[in-house]
Amino acid sequence: MDKWLSHPTSLKIISLVIGILLWAVVHFDSEKSPNTVASLTETKVIDAVKVEATGLDDKNYALRVIEPSTIRLTVRGTASNLVFATPDDFQVTVDVSGAKEGRQVLPVTVSLPRGIERIGVEPSVVTVELEKMVTKEFEVQITTEGQPANNYKLGEPIVKPNNRVHITLPEDRMDDVGFVGANISVEGEEDTVNEKKLKVNVLDKDGNEMNDAQINPSVVEVEVPITKPFKKLPLQLGLTGKMPDGLAISSFQPSVDQVTIYGPQEMLDRYDFYDGLSIDLSKLKQSGTMELNIPPEDGIASVDPNKVTVDYTVVPAATKVLPQLKVGLIGLSDGLKAKLVTPESGMLDLPIQGAPNMLKDVGVQDVQLIADLSGLGPGSHVVPVEIHLPRFIEDHLDGPLSVTVEITDASHPPDAGQTTGKADSGASTGDAASGTGSQTGGAALSGGGETAQGNDQQQAVQPGEPNEQTGQETVPSGGPNGQAAHTDAAVEGSEGTGGMSADAGTGTSTDAGGSTASGG
Repeated sequence: MDKWLSHPTSLKIISLVIGILLWAVVHFDSEKSPNTVASLTETKVIDAVKVEATGLDDKNYALRVIEPSTIRLTVRGTASNLVFATPDDFQVTVDVSGAKEGRQVLPVTVSLPRGIERIGVEPSVVTVELEKMVTKEFEVQITTEGQPANNYKLGEPIVKPNNRVHITLPEDRMDDVGFVGANISVEGEEDTVNEKKLKVNVLDKDGNEMNDAQINPSVVEVEVPITKPFKKLPLQLGLTGKMPDGLAISSFQPSVDQVTIYGPQEMLDRYDFYDGLSIDLSKLKQSGTMELNIPPEDGIASVDPNKVTVDYTVVPAATKVLPQLKVGLIGLSDGLKAKLVTPESGMLDLPIQGAPNMLKDVGVQDVQLIADLSGLGPGSHVVPVEIHLPRFIEDHLDGPLSVTVEITDASHPPDAGQTTGKADSGASTGDAASGTGSQTGGAALSGGGETAQGNDQQQAVQPGEPNEQTGQETVPSGGPNGQAAHTDAAVEGSEGTGGMSADAGTGTSTDAGGSTASGG
């Protein structure tokens, strides 16, 4: 027996039996009925349970009032069920699906957690008031914030698909609407703001958002034009290279001759024409059409159009010779005079080539031959000749063209034996009676193409007196039309070099090139 009592399993069984007996003793009450012995339920009062409306037709009605908005609820359940139930588990609703406009009294419905029963509801009915909904059309107002870049100008915002929306509100609140629209930022924008989607807001007259407003559509697409200053300019196409041997351009027609550029005004003011495009003539071997992009230069926002199409015709080249073109001298330093040594006449023949239809219209007046004497001092110099021709006309030379120029110091007086001022000296003399041999207008009298730095007009010189004033050669820069420059050769009156002769009877002097000046 002692062995059995000391066994662990026996001890567990005995402990369980004793525990059951003790529980029965504690809960047994001989004065009460068996049904109440094991009763553990409690009663609980829940104040201020909110009443929610269900079944509302919010397209036609707005719920304005529920009175009272909360009720007092009495429930019963076990202590554990009441403890673990949350406030959200107790729901009180009123069904307004069948309600009409105005005030009416409706019963409430209570929903409780499982294991809890309702004892009482105070009150069991509530008063509801429904307001009829109305819809009104409003214009969408778009307000911009900030400033575009470069002081560009803002245009009027555009709302797509249109600038109208429908607002639905209770009838008694419709008059409170103060603003229907949206805000958009344009700070630092350089281009038109496109396809920006914005949510439409409804504000009352005090600037407060009306959250109960129904908006259709609630999102709109907005475009804000940003206008840039613009300027129209001639379009210049640059040409590089030379046409392939034996070929020439007979027609060259771009689709546009001017473009419009957009950008800050200070940048536009720097442009008088728009270039930057070049065409390599060496690649044009047959007639055709080419398309060129017109990129915006630095500081320019855009160019319109951004492409140009050029139609051109290539034909076999023809040649011809332009005879006796005068070589102009430019860039001579002060105090120096220059004379063409080779060619002595100051004239050159120039072979040119081009399309026959263009070549036939090119004359002497369309060509410039320029020798630049900049930086040259006294002495003999071989100077390259710059040839300026009309567009699509080329020279037909075997090599570079050059001339030999003799530069002397104009301030150094000539030798006494060079001029005597007398008629029989072989130099220039005037009429002894009139005592003058004047030249005006700076005409070219030196057959050798001599030029000197000095005044533009030759003063009258008495026979035998040296002339210390010289004329200055002037060679205009010419223009894009390729007009040849006119050279005013320098003249020395009584100190001429033998290129001027004088008639003692008439006082008329004649240069080697055929120019005349009257002395009397």
